[in-house]
Amino acid sequence: MTVPDPSSLGNGIHLLPIPLPLKSPAWVNVYVIEAGDGLVMLDAGAAWDEGREAISGSMSSLGLDETAVHTLVVSHLHPDHVALSTRLIEELGCRFVMHERAAGLVDRYNDTNGILDRLERVAARHGVPDTLIQAAADLGRPDWHATIQTPDHSVVEGDEIDIGEGRHLEVVHTPGHEQAHICLRDSRTGAFFSGDHVLPRISPVIMYEEGLGDVLGEYLDSLKKLIDLGIGLTYPAHGTVVDHGDERARQILLHHDRRLLDMADLVRDGDDTAWQVMRKSFRPNLDPVSARLAFLETIAHLEHLAATGRVRVEERDGRVVYLA
Repeated sequence: MTVPDPSSLGNGIHLLPIPLPLKSPAWVNVYVIEAGDGLVMLDAGAAWDEGREAISGSMSSLGLDETAVHTLVVSHLHPDHVALSTRLIEELGCRFVMHERAAGLVDRYNDTNGILDRLERVAARHGVPDTLIQAAADLGRPDWHATIQTPDHSVVEGDEIDIGEGRHLEVVHTPGHEQAHICLRDSRTGAFFSGDHVLPRISPVIMYEEGLGDVLGEYLDSLKKLIDLGIGLTYPAHGTVVDHGDERARQILLHHDRRLLDMADLVRDGDDTAWQVMRKSFRPNLDPVSARLAFLETIAHLEHLAATGRVRVEERDGRVVYLA
């Protein structure tokens, strides 16, 4: 897929589509905002040379000086958004801003062995065949998923990131896709930078993570928050600009309602492990990475059904089963 050219969106906002070492999504939208005393960058991208070079080239083509970037704000702790942060911080000397939850999750993000151990444990407990568990473990951690440093500045819901001349970015905490995920609202234009929380054509994957509770419930609540805020023009981290963010949020809510209904029906029909439900809920012949994401999303949906009393959950011989 061809990565779009960088563009200026008006009001001092610039869009840099930065390539990713993935088939889908093929790029991440990095935004640069002209601040009173320099530039603010939103998201960083994956840790690979092609991405770093694209940032420099895109900024130069728009007449922007990358050395003027004094603040890097990252929406959440996923490698296609944050993995390049350490290199940018070292090379540009900018401060690094994330939600306060990120500080407590950086060690978890950096711990490759811990990530693989949790994936293997979750897979075994939720019905994945042993041969496939080993294949998933063999994927390891790609080079572009680099470790990162702890943010040197934390924000919480309602904080304002000052960008000068009476303008600020209001922080809206939207956990679900990831615990530390934030969106930002521009005080001057009302435009909403949605990260991965609201995307134009797909629903962001909501992945179960061991020990982090009902992540889908958090995501749905966060969507409802944005509907209540009445967000309009929305700049997502992948894909094209969304004219009416609140309408797109409603569409994503309906998508998850349908998926929850379908999965509850499968449980009633006797599919009692997440692996069994996943195989009937998603298309066949997924590549290993897509299959892992689909599996973790299935658990997130089943755990939400259990949390809301729509299915029961039991443990049998070390395996989690879901019952009508």
